[in-house]
Amino acid sequence: MGTLVGHARLACSSVCSIHSHRMILEQLTLLNYKNIEEATLAFSPNVNCFIGDNGMGKTNVLDAIYYLSFCKSTSLLPDHLNIRHDADFMMIQGRYQNLVDEPEVISCGLKRGQRKHFKRNGKEYKRLSEHLGLIPLVMISPADSALVGGGSEERRKFLDMVISQTDSAYLEALIRYGKSLQQRNALLKQEEEPDWGVCEVLEMMMSADAEVIYAARREMVRDFLPIFQDLYRRLCNNTYEEVSLKLETHADRGELFPMLKSWRERERIVGYTLHGPHKDNLEMGMNGYDVRKEGSQGQTKTFFIAMKLAQFLYLKKTRGKCRTPILLLDDIFDKLDAGRVGCIVDYVSGDDFGQIFITDTNREHLDSILDATQRDYRLFSVSHGKVEELQAEGLSGGKSLA
Repeated sequence: MGTLVGHARLACSSVCSIHSHRMILEQLTLLNYKNIEEATLAFSPNVNCFIGDNGMGKTNVLDAIYYLSFCKSTSLLPDHLNIRHDADFMMIQGRYQNLVDEPEVISCGLKRGQRKHFKRNGKEYKRLSEHLGLIPLVMISPADSALVGGGSEERRKFLDMVISQTDSAYLEALIRYGKSLQQRNALLKQEEEPDWGVCEVLEMMMSADAEVIYAARREMVRDFLPIFQDLYRRLCNNTYEEVSLKLETHADRGELFPMLKSWRERERIVGYTLHGPHKDNLEMGMNGYDVRKEGSQGQTKTFFIAMKLAQFLYLKKTRGKCRTPILLLDDIFDKLDAGRVGCIVDYVSGDDFGQIFITDTNREHLDSILDATQRDYRLFSVSHGKVEELQAEGLSGGKSLA
Protein backbone atom coordinates (compact mmCIF):
# COMPACT_ATOMS: atom_id res chain seq x y z
CA MET A 1 0.00 0.00 0.00
CA GLY A 2 3.03 2.25 0.47
CA THR A 3 3.51 2.22 -3.30
CA LEU A 4 -0.12 3.27 -3.74
CA VAL A 5 0.27 6.19 -1.36
CA GLY A 6 3.52 7.22 -3.01
CA HIS A 7 1.95 7.32 -6.44
CA ALA A 8 -1.05 9.15 -5.03
CA ARG A 9 1.17 11.83 -3.55
CA LEU A 10 3.07 12.14 -6.83
CA ALA A 11 -0.15 12.54 -8.78
CA CYS A 12 -1.55 14.92 -6.16
CA SER A 13 1.45 17.17 -6.70
CA SER A 14 0.79 16.99 -10.44
CA VAL A 15 -2.81 18.13 -9.98
CA CYS A 16 -1.87 21.00 -7.74
CA SER A 17 0.70 22.40 -10.18
CA ILE A 18 -1.08 21.98 -13.52
CA HIS A 19 -0.52 24.95 -15.83
CA SER A 20 -2.59 26.07 -18.77
CA HIS A 21 -0.14 26.09 -21.67
CA ARG A 22 1.65 23.40 -23.66
CA MET A 23 5.40 22.88 -23.37
CA ILE A 24 7.67 21.97 -26.29
CA LEU A 25 11.18 20.65 -25.62
CA GLU A 26 13.44 22.64 -27.97
CA GLN A 27 16.86 21.54 -26.74
CA LEU A 28 18.25 18.85 -24.43
CA THR A 29 21.75 18.94 -22.97
CA LEU A 30 23.22 15.90 -21.21
CA LEU A 31 26.49 15.44 -19.31
CA ASN A 32 27.43 12.04 -17.89
CA TYR A 33 23.85 10.79 -17.86
CA LYS A 34 23.98 6.99 -17.82
CA ASN A 35 26.11 6.00 -20.84
CA ILE A 36 25.90 9.41 -22.54
CA GLU A 37 29.04 11.43 -21.82
CA GLU A 38 27.94 14.60 -23.58
CA ALA A 39 25.16 15.59 -25.99
CA THR A 40 23.32 18.74 -27.02
CA LEU A 41 20.26 17.96 -29.14
CA ALA A 42 17.84 20.32 -30.91
CA PHE A 43 14.37 18.84 -31.43
CA SER A 44 11.43 19.24 -33.76
CA PRO A 45 8.22 20.45 -32.10
CA ASN A 46 6.55 17.46 -33.72
CA VAL A 47 8.27 14.10 -34.36
CA ASN A 48 11.74 13.05 -33.18
CA CYS A 49 13.10 9.56 -33.90
CA PHE A 50 16.14 7.72 -32.51
CA ILE A 51 17.62 4.68 -34.26
CA GLY A 52 20.23 2.33 -32.81
CA ASP A 53 20.92 -1.16 -31.53
CA ASN A 54 19.86 -2.28 -28.07
CA GLY A 55 22.05 -1.01 -25.25
CA MET A 56 23.41 1.94 -27.22
CA GLY A 57 21.61 4.67 -25.26
CA LYS A 58 18.36 5.40 -27.10
CA THR A 59 16.23 4.76 -24.03
CA ASN A 60 18.59 6.87 -21.93
CA VAL A 61 17.73 9.93 -24.04
CA LEU A 62 14.02 9.36 -23.45
CA ASP A 63 14.69 8.65 -19.79
CA ALA A 64 16.39 12.03 -19.44
CA ILE A 65 13.33 13.74 -20.96
CA TYR A 66 11.14 11.81 -18.52
CA TYR A 67 13.45 12.90 -15.67
CA LEU A 68 12.86 16.57 -16.47
CA SER A 69 9.11 16.05 -16.06
CA PHE A 70 9.03 13.80 -12.98
CA CYS A 71 12.34 14.57 -11.20
CA LYS A 72 13.36 10.93 -11.40
CA SER A 73 14.28 8.14 -13.80
CA THR A 74 11.79 5.62 -15.11
CA SER A 75 13.96 2.89 -13.59
CA LEU A 76 13.20 4.10 -10.03
CA LEU A 77 16.84 3.35 -9.15
CA PRO A 78 18.73 5.57 -6.69
CA ASP A 79 19.76 8.82 -8.38
CA HIS A 80 23.51 8.22 -8.13
CA LEU A 81 23.16 5.15 -10.38
CA ASN A 82 22.21 7.50 -13.23
CA ILE A 83 25.71 9.02 -13.19
CA ARG A 84 27.95 7.63 -15.95
CA HIS A 85 30.58 5.14 -14.80
CA ASP A 86 33.90 6.84 -13.92
CA ALA A 87 32.22 10.26 -13.71
CA ASP A 88 31.71 12.32 -10.54
CA PHE A 89 28.52 14.15 -11.54
CA MET A 90 25.68 14.32 -14.02
CA MET A 91 23.64 17.14 -15.49
CA ILE A 92 20.41 17.27 -17.49
CA GLN A 93 19.05 20.50 -18.93
CA GLY A 94 16.02 21.10 -21.09
CA ARG A 95 15.01 24.32 -22.81
CA TYR A 96 11.27 24.45 -23.38
CA GLN A 97 8.98 26.85 -25.18
CA ASN A 98 5.32 27.35 -24.37
CA LEU A 99 2.51 28.58 -26.60
CA VAL A 100 2.91 32.17 -25.45
CA ASP A 101 6.62 32.12 -26.35
CA GLU A 102 7.89 32.10 -22.80
CA PRO A 103 11.13 30.12 -22.44
CA GLU A 104 11.55 27.68 -19.58
CA VAL A 105 14.92 26.16 -18.66
CA ILE A 106 14.68 23.09 -16.42
CA SER A 107 17.89 21.56 -15.10
CA CYS A 108 19.07 18.89 -12.70
CA GLY A 109 22.58 18.46 -11.36
CA LEU A 110 23.90 15.71 -9.11
CA LYS A 111 27.34 15.03 -7.63
CA ARG A 112 28.18 11.68 -6.10
CA GLY A 113 27.47 11.62 -2.39
CA GLN A 114 25.33 14.76 -2.54
CA ARG A 115 21.66 15.52 -3.07
CA LYS A 116 20.40 16.56 -6.48
CA HIS A 117 19.65 20.18 -7.35
CA PHE A 118 16.56 20.72 -9.49
CA LYS A 119 16.09 24.20 -10.94
CA ARG A 120 13.59 26.15 -13.01
CA ASN A 121 15.06 29.15 -14.83
CA GLY A 122 18.09 29.05 -12.53
CA LYS A 123 16.07 29.04 -9.30
CA GLU A 124 16.25 25.87 -7.23
CA TYR A 125 13.04 24.25 -6.05
CA LYS A 126 12.58 23.99 -2.30
CA ARG A 127 10.36 20.94 -2.87
CA LEU A 128 10.37 18.78 -5.99
CA SER A 129 6.58 18.53 -5.75
CA GLU A 130 6.46 22.18 -6.85
CA HIS A 131 7.74 21.10 -10.27
CA LEU A 132 5.56 18.07 -10.90
CA GLY A 133 2.83 18.79 -13.45
CA LEU A 134 4.62 21.67 -15.16
CA ILE A 135 5.61 19.44 -18.10
CA PRO A 136 2.97 16.71 -18.61
CA LEU A 137 4.32 13.58 -20.25
CA VAL A 138 3.17 10.05 -21.11
CA MET A 139 5.74 7.32 -21.78
CA ILE A 140 4.98 3.96 -23.38
CA SER A 141 7.61 1.23 -23.20
CA PRO A 142 7.89 -2.58 -23.07
CA ALA A 143 7.79 -2.31 -19.26
CA ASP A 144 4.12 -1.38 -19.61
CA SER A 145 3.41 -5.01 -20.48
CA ALA A 146 3.06 -5.43 -16.69
CA LEU A 147 -0.23 -3.56 -17.03
CA VAL A 148 -1.64 -6.68 -18.72
CA GLY A 149 0.63 -9.48 -17.54
CA GLY A 150 1.42 -8.27 -14.03
CA GLY A 151 -0.54 -8.45 -10.80
CA SER A 152 -3.60 -6.45 -9.85
CA GLU A 153 -1.39 -3.81 -8.19
CA GLU A 154 -0.19 -2.70 -11.64
CA ARG A 155 -3.74 -2.12 -12.81
CA ARG A 156 -4.74 -0.30 -9.60
CA LYS A 157 -1.67 1.89 -10.06
CA PHE A 158 -2.86 2.70 -13.58
CA LEU A 159 -6.35 3.62 -12.32
CA ASP A 160 -4.95 5.74 -9.51
CA MET A 161 -2.51 7.66 -11.70
CA VAL A 162 -5.17 8.45 -14.31
CA ILE A 163 -7.91 9.47 -11.87
CA SER A 164 -5.56 11.37 -9.58
CA GLN A 165 -4.68 13.78 -12.36
CA THR A 166 -8.31 14.82 -12.76
CA ASP A 167 -9.89 14.46 -9.30
CA SER A 168 -8.28 16.03 -6.22
CA ALA A 169 -10.95 14.59 -3.88
CA TYR A 170 -10.00 11.11 -5.05
CA LEU A 171 -6.34 11.81 -4.32
CA GLU A 172 -7.06 13.04 -0.83
CA ALA A 173 -9.24 10.00 -0.10
CA LEU A 174 -6.60 7.67 -1.52
CA ILE A 175 -3.85 9.12 0.66
CA ARG A 176 -6.02 9.05 3.79
CA TYR A 177 -7.12 5.49 3.06
CA GLY A 178 -3.52 4.39 2.62
CA LYS A 179 -2.49 5.87 5.96
CA SER A 180 -5.46 4.31 7.78
CA LEU A 181 -4.78 0.94 6.14
CA GLN A 182 -1.15 1.00 7.26
CA GLN A 183 -2.19 1.79 10.83
CA ARG A 184 -4.84 -0.92 10.88
CA ASN A 185 -2.38 -3.48 9.52
CA ALA A 186 0.09 -2.49 12.24
CA LEU A 187 -2.60 -3.17 14.87
CA LEU A 188 -3.41 -6.54 13.32
CA LYS A 189 0.26 -7.55 13.47
CA GLN A 190 0.61 -6.82 17.19
CA GLU A 191 1.30 -9.83 19.40
CA GLU A 192 -0.90 -8.43 22.16
CA GLU A 193 -4.62 -7.80 21.75
CA PRO A 194 -5.14 -4.62 19.68
CA ASP A 195 -7.12 -1.64 20.92
CA TRP A 196 -10.32 -2.38 19.04
CA GLY A 197 -11.63 1.11 19.78
CA VAL A 198 -8.78 2.63 17.79
CA CYS A 199 -9.27 -0.02 15.13
CA GLU A 200 -12.95 0.89 14.80
CA VAL A 201 -12.13 4.56 14.26
CA LEU A 202 -9.69 3.58 11.51
CA GLU A 203 -12.27 1.28 9.93
CA MET A 204 -14.89 4.02 9.85
CA MET A 205 -12.41 6.38 8.18
CA MET A 206 -11.40 3.70 5.68
CA SER A 207 -15.04 2.99 4.84
CA ALA A 208 -15.80 6.67 4.17
CA ASP A 209 -12.75 7.11 1.95
CA ALA A 210 -13.44 3.81 0.20
CA GLU A 211 -16.80 5.14 -0.99
CA VAL A 212 -15.05 8.06 -2.71
CA ILE A 213 -12.46 5.74 -4.25
CA TYR A 214 -15.00 3.20 -5.46
CA ALA A 215 -17.24 5.84 -7.05
CA ALA A 216 -14.36 7.55 -8.88
CA ARG A 217 -12.97 4.26 -10.20
CA ARG A 218 -16.37 3.23 -11.53
CA GLU A 219 -16.83 6.58 -13.25
CA MET A 220 -13.34 6.50 -14.73
CA VAL A 221 -13.73 2.98 -16.17
CA ARG A 222 -17.12 3.93 -17.60
CA ASP A 223 -15.76 7.02 -19.38
CA PHE A 224 -12.38 5.52 -20.29
CA LEU A 225 -13.75 2.32 -21.86
CA PRO A 226 -15.20 3.79 -25.09
CA ILE A 227 -12.02 5.82 -25.70
CA PHE A 228 -9.94 2.66 -25.25
CA GLN A 229 -12.20 0.47 -27.41
CA ASP A 230 -12.26 2.99 -30.25
CA LEU A 231 -8.50 3.39 -30.13
CA TYR A 232 -7.88 -0.36 -30.06
CA ARG A 233 -10.10 -0.79 -33.14
CA ARG A 234 -8.11 1.90 -34.93
CA LEU A 235 -4.79 0.29 -34.07
CA CYS A 236 -6.08 -3.09 -35.27
CA ASN A 237 -7.70 -1.62 -38.37
CA ASN A 238 -11.21 -2.61 -37.18
CA THR A 239 -10.57 -6.34 -36.89
CA TYR A 240 -12.85 -8.83 -35.17
CA GLU A 241 -11.13 -8.31 -31.82
CA GLU A 242 -13.48 -6.85 -29.18
CA VAL A 243 -11.80 -5.63 -26.00
CA SER A 244 -13.36 -4.89 -22.64
CA LEU A 245 -12.51 -3.52 -19.21
CA LYS A 246 -14.42 -4.30 -16.03
CA LEU A 247 -13.77 -3.06 -12.52
CA GLU A 248 -13.69 -5.96 -10.08
CA THR A 249 -14.34 -4.15 -6.82
CA HIS A 250 -15.05 -4.99 -3.19
CA ALA A 251 -17.69 -2.26 -3.34
CA ASP A 252 -19.99 -4.85 -4.91
CA ARG A 253 -20.05 -6.62 -1.52
CA GLY A 254 -21.56 -3.63 0.25
CA GLU A 255 -20.32 -1.06 2.76
CA LEU A 256 -16.73 -1.64 3.87
CA PHE A 257 -17.06 -0.92 7.60
CA PRO A 258 -19.22 -3.95 8.56
CA MET A 259 -16.94 -6.18 6.50
CA LEU A 260 -13.78 -4.94 8.21
CA LYS A 261 -15.38 -5.32 11.64
CA SER A 262 -16.57 -8.89 11.04
CA TRP A 263 -13.20 -10.04 9.63
CA ARG A 264 -10.98 -8.68 12.43
CA GLU A 265 -10.15 -12.00 14.08
CA ARG A 266 -9.45 -13.78 10.78
CA GLU A 267 -7.29 -10.89 9.58
CA ARG A 268 -5.36 -11.01 12.86
CA ILE A 269 -4.19 -14.45 11.80
CA VAL A 270 -2.75 -13.29 8.46
CA GLY A 271 -1.68 -9.89 9.79
CA TYR A 272 -3.16 -7.63 7.15
CA THR A 273 -6.45 -6.30 5.74
CA LEU A 274 -8.12 -8.53 3.17
CA HIS A 275 -10.95 -6.26 2.05
CA GLY A 276 -11.10 -2.79 0.54
CA PRO A 277 -10.18 -0.77 -2.55
CA HIS A 278 -6.54 -1.85 -2.16
CA LYS A 279 -7.76 -5.26 -3.39
CA ASP A 280 -9.66 -4.02 -6.46
CA ASN A 281 -8.69 -5.23 -9.92
CA LEU A 282 -9.30 -4.14 -13.50
CA GLU A 283 -10.33 -7.15 -15.56
CA MET A 284 -9.12 -7.00 -19.17
CA GLY A 285 -10.96 -9.01 -21.79
CA MET A 286 -10.73 -9.82 -25.48
CA ASN A 287 -13.62 -11.49 -27.28
CA GLY A 288 -15.04 -12.49 -23.91
CA TYR A 289 -11.83 -14.06 -22.57
CA ASP A 290 -9.08 -12.90 -20.21
CA VAL A 291 -6.50 -11.25 -22.47
CA ARG A 292 -3.71 -12.38 -20.13
CA LYS A 293 -4.57 -16.02 -20.78
CA GLU A 294 -5.90 -15.96 -24.35
CA GLY A 295 -4.18 -13.04 -26.11
CA SER A 296 -1.23 -13.57 -28.46
CA GLN A 297 1.99 -11.66 -27.90
CA GLY A 298 1.00 -9.12 -30.55
CA GLN A 299 -2.54 -8.75 -29.18
CA THR A 300 -1.27 -8.30 -25.63
CA LYS A 301 1.20 -5.66 -26.76
CA THR A 302 -1.42 -3.80 -28.79
CA PHE A 303 -3.70 -3.96 -25.73
CA PHE A 304 -1.36 -2.15 -23.37
CA ILE A 305 -0.25 0.32 -26.04
CA ALA A 306 -3.91 1.16 -26.64
CA MET A 307 -4.40 1.51 -22.88
CA LYS A 308 -1.57 4.02 -22.58
CA LEU A 309 -2.59 6.00 -25.68
CA ALA A 310 -6.14 6.04 -24.34
CA GLN A 311 -4.73 7.40 -21.07
CA PHE A 312 -3.16 10.21 -23.10
CA LEU A 313 -6.46 11.05 -24.82
CA TYR A 314 -8.53 10.66 -21.64
CA LEU A 315 -6.34 13.07 -19.73
CA LYS A 316 -6.24 15.51 -22.62
CA LYS A 317 -10.03 15.42 -22.85
CA THR A 318 -10.77 15.44 -19.13
CA ARG A 319 -8.31 18.14 -18.17
CA GLY A 320 -9.82 20.60 -20.62
CA LYS A 321 -7.29 23.44 -20.72
CA CYS A 322 -4.43 21.18 -19.63
CA ARG A 323 -1.56 21.06 -22.08
CA THR A 324 -1.18 18.24 -24.54
CA PRO A 325 1.46 15.99 -22.93
CA ILE A 326 4.75 15.11 -24.54
CA LEU A 327 4.58 11.50 -25.78
CA LEU A 328 7.53 9.09 -25.52
CA LEU A 329 7.35 5.78 -27.45
CA ASP A 330 10.27 3.59 -26.44
CA ASP A 331 10.85 0.51 -28.63
CA ILE A 332 7.17 -0.45 -28.81
CA PHE A 333 7.04 -1.80 -32.38
CA ASP A 334 8.98 -5.03 -31.86
CA LYS A 335 6.85 -8.19 -32.16
CA LEU A 336 3.98 -6.34 -33.82
CA ASP A 337 2.87 -7.28 -37.33
CA ALA A 338 3.22 -4.74 -40.12
CA GLY A 339 -0.50 -3.93 -40.10
CA ARG A 340 -0.52 -2.99 -36.42
CA VAL A 341 2.68 -0.97 -36.79
CA GLY A 342 1.15 0.90 -39.70
CA CYS A 343 -2.03 1.71 -37.77
CA ILE A 344 -0.07 2.98 -34.76
CA VAL A 345 2.15 5.07 -37.02
CA ASP A 346 -0.83 6.58 -38.83
CA TYR A 347 -2.55 7.37 -35.56
CA VAL A 348 0.29 9.02 -33.64
CA SER A 349 1.15 11.04 -36.73
CA GLY A 350 -2.31 12.65 -36.57
CA ASP A 351 -3.51 15.87 -34.99
CA ASP A 352 -4.42 14.38 -31.59
CA PHE A 353 -0.78 14.32 -30.53
CA GLY A 354 1.79 17.07 -30.00
CA GLN A 355 5.52 16.54 -29.62
CA ILE A 356 6.55 12.88 -29.94
CA PHE A 357 9.83 11.06 -29.27
CA ILE A 358 10.25 7.55 -30.71
CA THR A 359 13.02 4.95 -30.43
CA ASP A 360 13.46 1.76 -32.44
CA THR A 361 16.15 -0.64 -33.58
CA ASN A 362 14.43 -1.07 -36.94
CA ARG A 363 15.12 1.69 -39.47
CA GLU A 364 12.16 0.53 -41.58
CA HIS A 365 9.76 1.31 -38.72
CA LEU A 366 11.12 4.81 -38.33
CA ASP A 367 11.17 5.39 -42.08
CA SER A 368 7.51 4.40 -42.26
CA ILE A 369 6.72 6.80 -39.41
CA LEU A 370 8.50 9.66 -41.13
CA ASP A 371 6.94 8.77 -44.47
CA ALA A 372 3.48 8.82 -42.88
CA THR A 373 3.76 12.15 -41.09
CA GLN A 374 3.21 15.43 -42.85
CA ARG A 375 4.82 17.31 -40.00
CA ASP A 376 8.40 18.39 -39.32
CA TYR A 377 10.71 15.79 -37.85
CA ARG A 378 14.26 15.10 -36.79
CA LEU A 379 16.07 11.78 -37.02
CA PHE A 380 18.97 10.76 -34.76
CA SER A 381 21.41 7.86 -34.61
CA VAL A 382 22.56 6.53 -31.21
CA SER A 383 25.69 4.37 -30.87
CA HIS A 384 27.69 3.68 -27.69
CA GLY A 385 26.29 6.77 -26.00
CA LYS A 386 26.96 9.06 -28.97
CA VAL A 387 23.91 10.81 -30.43
CA GLU A 388 24.12 12.30 -33.92
CA GLU A 389 21.47 13.89 -36.09
CA LEU A 390 20.98 12.27 -39.49
CA GLN A 391 20.01 13.84 -42.76
CA ALA A 392 16.69 12.25 -43.72
CA GLU A 393 17.57 11.35 -47.28
CA GLY A 394 15.20 9.33 -49.43
CA LEU A 395 12.17 9.85 -47.22
CA SER A 396 9.09 11.01 -49.04
CA GLY A 397 6.89 12.27 -46.20
CA GLY A 398 7.37 15.28 -43.95
CA LYS A 399 10.38 17.53 -43.96
CA SER A 400 13.52 17.43 -41.90
CA LEU A 401 14.68 20.44 -39.94
CA ALA A 402 18.28 19.28 -40.29
